[in-house]
Amino acid sequence: MKKSIIRLSSIIVVLAIVISCSGKKEKLPELTYSGEEPRIQNPLSPEDSQKHIQVPEGFEVELFAAEPNIINPIAFTWDERGRLWVVQSQDYPHGLSNDVGGDRITICEDTNRDGKADKFIDYATEQSLSTGITKVKGGIIVAQAPNMVFLEDTDGDDKMDKSTVLFDGFGIWDTHAGPSSLRYGIDNHIWGSVGYSGFENKFGDNAVNFKMGVYRFAKDGSYFEPVGQFNNNTWGLGFNESFEIFGSTANNNHCCYVGIPLKHYDYLDKRPKWALNADFIQGHYEIAPADTIPLQQVDVRGGYTAAAGANFYTARNYPKTYQNQMYVNEPTGHLVHLSRIIKDGAGYKEEDGGNIFASTDAWTAPVFSETGPDGNLWVADWYNPVIQHNPDKRGMDNQIWNDDKGEGNAHLNEHRDKGHGRIYVIKHEDGDDSDIEALDAENDKDLIEALQSENMFWRTTAQRLIVEEIKIDLIPDLVALVRNESNLDESGLNAGALHALWALDGLNALTVNDQAKTAAINALKNESYAVKRAALTLLPESIEGSQKLAESGLLNDSDMAMRLAAILRAGELPETNGLYKQIEEAAKNPENSSDRWLQAAIKVYYQELNYSTVDPKMVVLLMPSAEEQKTIWSYTQAKPSDDWVNSDFNDSSWENGPSTFGSKNTPEVKTAWTTSDIWMRREFVLNEEISEPVLKIKHDDNYAIYVNGQLLIEEEGVSNPYKYIKLDTEKGKLFKKGKNVIAVYCHDSGGDRYIDVGIGMAGKIEADVVFNLKTVNQKMAFDKTILKATAGQTVEIVLNNTDQMPHNLVVIKDGSLETFGERVDMFLKDPEAAKVGYVPNSRYVLGATEMLEPGEIGSIVVQLPDKPGRYPFVCTFPGHWRLMQGVIIVEAPGTFLSEDPDAFKIAMMGGGGSHDFLKFFGIMDGKVLSEEGKTTVKYTENSRQLGENIKDSDALFICNNKPIDDETRASIFKRVDEGMNMLIYHPSTWYNWTDWPEYNKQLVGGGSESHEKLQEFEVRVLRPNHPIMNGVPSKFRITDELYRWKKDADAVEVEVLAIGKGLESGEEFPVVWVVKHEKAKIVGNTLGHDERAHDLRAYKTLLKNSLDWIKK
Repeated sequence: MKKSIIRLSSIIVVLAIVISCSGKKEKLPELTYSGEEPRIQNPLSPEDSQKHIQVPEGFEVELFAAEPNIINPIAFTWDERGRLWVVQSQDYPHGLSNDVGGDRITICEDTNRDGKADKFIDYATEQSLSTGITKVKGGIIVAQAPNMVFLEDTDGDDKMDKSTVLFDGFGIWDTHAGPSSLRYGIDNHIWGSVGYSGFENKFGDNAVNFKMGVYRFAKDGSYFEPVGQFNNNTWGLGFNESFEIFGSTANNNHCCYVGIPLKHYDYLDKRPKWALNADFIQGHYEIAPADTIPLQQVDVRGGYTAAAGANFYTARNYPKTYQNQMYVNEPTGHLVHLSRIIKDGAGYKEEDGGNIFASTDAWTAPVFSETGPDGNLWVADWYNPVIQHNPDKRGMDNQIWNDDKGEGNAHLNEHRDKGHGRIYVIKHEDGDDSDIEALDAENDKDLIEALQSENMFWRTTAQRLIVEEIKIDLIPDLVALVRNESNLDESGLNAGALHALWALDGLNALTVNDQAKTAAINALKNESYAVKRAALTLLPESIEGSQKLAESGLLNDSDMAMRLAAILRAGELPETNGLYKQIEEAAKNPENSSDRWLQAAIKVYYQELNYSTVDPKMVVLLMPSAEEQKTIWSYTQAKPSDDWVNSDFNDSSWENGPSTFGSKNTPEVKTAWTTSDIWMRREFVLNEEISEPVLKIKHDDNYAIYVNGQLLIEEEGVSNPYKYIKLDTEKGKLFKKGKNVIAVYCHDSGGDRYIDVGIGMAGKIEADVVFNLKTVNQKMAFDKTILKATAGQTVEIVLNNTDQMPHNLVVIKDGSLETFGERVDMFLKDPEAAKVGYVPNSRYVLGATEMLEPGEIGSIVVQLPDKPGRYPFVCTFPGHWRLMQGVIIVEAPGTFLSEDPDAFKIAMMGGGGSHDFLKFFGIMDGKVLSEEGKTTVKYTENSRQLGENIKDSDALFICNNKPIDDETRASIFKRVDEGMNMLIYHPSTWYNWTDWPEYNKQLVGGGSESHEKLQEFEVRVLRPNHPIMNGVPSKFRITDELYRWKKDADAVEVEVLAIGKGLESGEEFPVVWVVKHEKAKIVGNTLGHDERAHDLRAYKTLLKNSLDWIKK
């Protein structure tokens, strides 16, 4: 392409005027351009570019650092000496395959106090894809997808000399959608955000799969918690001064608020529509750039399409209207936006505050901003003509991006700059110099004073130093700060008390020091909103904590956001009568019912579902669906009048047709639905009233159902096959004995469409398992104290009271025994207790029989939670619960736990494609291997969980074809070398993992790359005297896949015990063999595609014999 330099022929008209110190207008440095298609502005010097930056009246911008010392700054932080640490990321966006990373972290210092950095120390070089940073003791924590790393300086020379991976799991398929925005939180955790490349790992027993949101983790990497879930690429996280959580996403949603952290919904398999976590509170979508030149924007043009680095201004140098507000960078618009955060009920909303920084230089690209030690907002300017990431075909005039895809899912572009970068400081004319320039971890007096600083940076830094240095001698001073209620500033913040509380928590003083504990509890009455929120979070999870919360009045606070925090905390504390009654009052409060945050929090307390789906076996259909019989509906595809839902509406002009309604190519459709919307009506007669109606429905997409003119239910999404939704008694009142009219509306947003509906009621539940128990005469005990069931099962417990006094049986949640028992003891004082069988209203109760008199028999039916655990059952008659106890051991499907702690232990892993792994291997084979309780079998489809399970297992049963992580691979080989035996079945005998050849060579002895079609073939035993062949027919036929398994000439030796022969092909291949491993017994078996194999007696005999052989 021919290049030329074109000088502007006229002065650019800008939206704001840059005023010189003399008060005269200053002509902006001229912009020049190079090239054609695209015609690109040439870079300006830092000094000239600075003149193109516009700020509000009273503000000015100073340049702190620039190229050649700083290039491509993507994030920064400061240390306790006030020095700036900058991540320079030249690896972004393509540097995934670099043997030597191109990123560096540089310490920038202004030694002569002239406002500009004059000393630069490269703390760490040759780093890879670094996108976030925060300072901790001994070094820095840096986001380097796929890893989170601790870069440590062990000798104090400002040079990293040790790198430790805290954990891995961040996706790298798209390098602008990984981890970012690391922050040290005042809760003494590290916080960050992640985009749609996501995160997957396992911490202890908790598998984490999370993307597009904000999270926190322990400094040592031992704990990770997703906190806020957003809806698109996330590159922003901010805390306000009360430590409430906000963030930003790249596209459209530049302002998000996390009102109810995700942990509160852990009891749900899937969050229903009411379950608010994060709200997108932006008050506008447009940006206001400082120039009229068309912006280079791919997705959202004229709006937020690369919003990044959101943070709050948390100091006092700026006027009040700028304080404690969020600032969002939009590099494609060359600006930093002020998002004004306004209280809105129990949540927040945003108002457009304009820009605090905007440039007419097309290279200026703010990507990160944060409040610095000097009390001013600092801005990282990526300074680059190319901000756009993804390859894309959508075009515009003078388009700079393209659809030529490179590494990291980023488009290849020769114009990406690797030579520029700037750091700016935004100052206000009324701002003061900071009272603190540095903190010394050894100066206790300064640390205590810094906790009360006007600048949240110094407060948090002092708190961090106190916690990291374990300064327990400062506990009395911290307690004094918490008790001091006179430290309120004009905004109502008691900063000293807030940070002192969290410092005490970090020192573990709230559990070991009575004065600290008392001060923290009393802080519930502090006048500061932030302090009360912290005191709520730090309440002891004990009966005392519940009592103090009930006494505090915060559950009915005038501030609805405070009310929200209190209700959420109540849900985490032990249930007491006083607390429960206050929640009941809160649930009746119309103001709470009208606020969706408070409504959700109350539902969380009760652990409610949006609706409960029920087993079809327990439903009696009163208005059948098309699945049961031909059903005729009146319908129209043209929008009717608004009264179409009413019982007396005249639908005689509508068409009639049988259900199911849907698109022509959809299975089971009887009547064509050809538009985006359909309205349907039908009469039906009920012979009785319904107390618990059940809706049977399949739908694509969104629907609304009305009964006799009243809304019954509405829902978004798709469901096929049918689901059965149990509705509450209030919905049951919409139905009446006699004629009823049901009206259905369904909307299709694209693709297939269908709708069919039936109405039923809950009948007697058919239990999967029935347990028969008796009370033991004169012993205050149940005759069975250990019951075993599978997660999700419906169980019936029949209790025969053969004792001489009343008893009941109450099933409660895992881990709630002591708390519930205390609740029962307190409930006995209630004059109504005897009327309800001494069973208090409680979220812990899963089910309860009536109080049974001697000789009576009663039963309960309980659907067990999907979560494995130990679910107690007790008698709640006064004085009984401590002695009259039992437990239901709820196991995961495919998991069989022996009561014998010394039982043989098998770790099993399934998962992948082409098989129902859980059903055939986990459940069917697991039952054989469990030997009716003699052996423990733990099934998983998560490779990291397998890595944990094999640590104390005697054998590994591997039957998967999904990826296995590197750490677990190494653990498998380590444990096998230590003598852990293996059963390698069906899919795992394949050549599944090309990057793990040693698996097939050293453990399998070979592999398969193809198989004959699923059909019957013959198995012939070659070694009838081998123990594994004991009782196996010399020949038998099996319907299965005959794997074309072959021995690898370079692999470990094997002994083939049986072969399979294709009845059509006549070809023969090994189906059962043993591997001659030096340290372990290993059995290979290619059989087991589906139930026709797993149900076969010969297959079960082979499996049982294989277990016996490896156990000897």
